[in-house]
Amino acid sequence: MKKKVVKFLEFVAVIAAFVIAALIIKNISVESWLMGELEPVTLAMTEEGLKEDYIGMPAADDIPRIEDAEMWEDTWQTSCVTIEPINIISTGIGVRHPWVSAYSNSGRRGGPRKRADITSMVLDVIGEYGEYYLIQLPDESYILAQMPIDAAGRLKAGEEITLPVGRKAAANSQAVAEIKDLCREYDVDTTGVFYCINDGWNEEHSTLAQLLRLGIGAVIVLVLGTIFILAVNKVFKVED
Repeated sequence: MKKKVVKFLEFVAVIAAFVIAALIIKNISVESWLMGELEPVTLAMTEEGLKEDYIGMPAADDIPRIEDAEMWEDTWQTSCVTIEPINIISTGIGVRHPWVSAYSNSGRRGGPRKRADITSMVLDVIGEYGEYYLIQLPDESYILAQMPIDAAGRLKAGEEITLPVGRKAAANSQAVAEIKDLCREYDVDTTGVFYCINDGWNEEHSTLAQLLRLGIGAVIVLVLGTIFILAVNKVFKVED
């Protein structure tokens, strides 16, 4: 009986290690590690080159700041802007990143499996979806936003930050339908979303980023699983 209990608890310990690893790799920004320190983008740079190349990069002091709802409403989708939010609210709903294929690899049966366009962020372990957030502007109004994981984490921690260079993009209608009650509660304009993720860079480095996530996850599972199993064996005085 004792052996069965120990085996069951060891199984639970491994599952717990997997869950903890999934939560950790889900909330770390591997992409930011790979990017490293970048030179802030100036307004002149965005006017000379392709604006898409500068979205998601650090914003210099002369990049226009969106201060209130009226400024956001008047912002063109081609304009490069940034925001210094005073609060952030998670919606729990994410939209598939543009660089993630709409179809996964073929399974054992049939052809490729279509990925959902939106999902609950609880189910997104390897970073294929970008969460929709509500961010509060300096005038205390709220708008929709998508941003790098580390930027969202810093805002949740109460830090005062300047978001990367972004633009006004069309909001995903499926995602909006899922969060309509929350948007109504905070009087959010759901026609547009502040988007500050560099799609081009992420597409080029997505494979490396995923491999890093999986590698980090494997190490965490190995270390925690070993610690948990040793703890179980110690509690039940299991001899080698």
